[in-house]
Amino acid sequence: MKSWVIKLGGAALSNPEAARNLAQAIVLLKEQGESVVVVHGGGPMINKRLEEKNISWSFHEGQRVTTPEMMTVIESALGEVNQMICDVFTEYGIKNIGIPGNTNDMFFCRQMNPILGQVGEVIKVDPSIVEDALAMDFVPVIAPIGVDEEGRSYNINADWGASSLASTLNAKALVYATDQRGILDCNELPYDSLTLSQLKILMDKGGVTGGMLAKSRSIEKALMSGVKKVCVTHALEMKELIETRIGGTMCVEMGRLEQVMKLKENNYAVS
Repeated sequence: MKSWVIKLGGAALSNPEAARNLAQAIVLLKEQGESVVVVHGGGPMINKRLEEKNISWSFHEGQRVTTPEMMTVIESALGEVNQMICDVFTEYGIKNIGIPGNTNDMFFCRQMNPILGQVGEVIKVDPSIVEDALAMDFVPVIAPIGVDEEGRSYNINADWGASSLASTLNAKALVYATDQRGILDCNELPYDSLTLSQLKILMDKGGVTGGMLAKSRSIEKALMSGVKKVCVTHALEMKELIETRIGGTMCVEMGRLEQVMKLKENNYAVS
């Protein structure tokens, strides 16, 4: 069975209700016979724990420059976030298992850029531990930690981790539960839907910036790797999204017109 992959953003987790709303959404999905995988972020918790240890940090091209000392703190902070999410799921009767992404080389990576230190680029995903958990009706809750060929742990972007995992699992849908209502237009209103070509135009023209630009690039990768639907929505609207299948910004590879044109190009009759 194809699963849903849901990425719960660290910023969204600043509101304690985000994990509860997601739990309610997962209960609905499980009642519908769906399987679910959760990948989470943890930026605010990481910031808090680094500040407590008087460790300063900087960003380069949107990524946190990560030293070995920081990596130890990051792993611990992500472990805290992971446990918190698992505890909430347990309250709602959801069987779950917390999994660091470096377990069994699940997120196998290489150093993204020497300037960034221990920041990893995922180059291969081993989904076996996730598939085993799903087969036992668990919801895997995955922390975004990668590992290289030498066994060194890396800080990885949770959006890219979720995108890579969804592609490997051939997921039914990939959902980004964020602190925004979707991909926003110039009036700060969410687009209802975007095709891959429209998303590319937005990125090229500066229509998405900052964290949403990085997220959009990971959406592009997922759609180009076979994931059929990717939705960006507010974490507090996850339950409503599952109930109505309406909300946020739905991204798909092709719209109806593009599908028709492709069929005509391949000499298929279209009525």
